[in-house]
Amino acid sequence: MAEKILVVDDDTNSIQVAESTLKGAGYEVVTMQDPKFVFKAIKMENPDLIISDIIMPHRDGYALCKEVKELYGDRIPVLLCTSKSYEEDLIETAYKEFGAEDYIIKPFNTDELLEKVEALLKEKKD
Repeated sequence: MAEKILVVDDDTNSIQVAESTLKGAGYEVVTMQDPKFVFKAIKMENPDLIISDIIMPHRDGYALCKEVKELYGDRIPVLLCTSKSYEEDLIETAYKEFGAEDYIIKPFNTDELLEKVEALLKEKKD
């Protein structure tokens, strides 16, 4: 059974790139453009990993990550992502504060995305 990844991003292009890359590597992928219903999706889909954009309407990725960690602890790793226009040094210091396991800068380097996903899922199993 393929591991399931929930991708939450308000940018259609980012979702398409992540979904295509992850499905091509054999993962099951669930996508959402509106983080408003993310916890309903988590209950229904039971993802092994969440990839979340930081800057989104209704709930930013930091708040989403913090809530996921409060509710699910380390059971669901979170990979935060944001565009290059966001200050990289800011995300480097902030992602851990909210409990995320890692981050990636958009536009995605697909090899880097797969490396990070594989590493997080491997850590989860260990």
